Amino acid sequence: MVILINFLKLIALVLCSAGVTAILNCYMKNRKFRVNALANIFIMTVVAVSLFMFGGISVWTVKGIVMALVLLYASVQDISTRKADDNLWIMLLILSLVNFGEHSVLSMILGGLVVFVPQLAIAIFSKNGGIGGADIKISTAAAICLGFFGGTLGYVIGLAFSIVFQLIYNKVKHRTYKKSFALLPFLSAGLMVGYFI
Repeated sequence: MVILINFLKLIALVLCSAGVTAILNCYMKNRKFRVNALANIFIMTVVAVSLFMFGGISVWTVKGIVMALVLLYASVQDISTRKADDNLWIMLLILSLVNFGEHSVLSMILGGLVVFVPQLAIAIFSKNGGIGGADIKISTAAAICLGFFGGTLGYVIGLAFSIVFQLIYNKVKHRTYKKSFALLPFLSAGLMVGYFI
C-alpha cells in the first residue's frame, strides 16, 4: 500500500511538472524562442523523478522543480537570443529564501561571492567581453540559492560541461573559438547537479 501511495505521489508530481512545462513552452513559443517542447518536458520529468527519489514530496523537491523551470527558461532564452530576462535572477534570489534553514547565510553569501568575483573579473578584463551579464547574475543568484558547496561545485561542473562541449563542437564544425555561445544551458545543468549536493 505504501508503494502504491508513493507511486501515485510521483505520478502527480510528474504530471504537475509536465503541465507547468507545457505552459512554459507555450509562453516561450509566443516570445519566438526556439523551443523543443518534447525535450523540455523530458528534462523536467527527469528532474522531477530525480528530486522525488532523493527527497520525496517535500519543500526541497518543489524548490528544485521551480529552480529547474527558471533555469530551463533562462537556457532556452539564452540559446534563442543570447540574453536572459532580468527577473530570472530575482526569482532565484527569492527562491533562496524558501526552506531558508537548509544553508547558512554565510554559506549562501560565500557561494555567491565565489561564483560572482571570478566572472566579474573575466567580464572586466576580457577583450571580447568573455561572460555576459545575464550569465553572471543568474549563476550568482543560483549559487546563493545553493549555498557554498552546491553553488561552487555546480558552477564548476557547468563550466566544465561548456568547455568540453565547445572544444568538441568547434573541432567538428571547424569554428573559431572567438564566436560566442550560449553558456546558460551548461551552467544550468551544472547548477542542477549542485542542487543535489
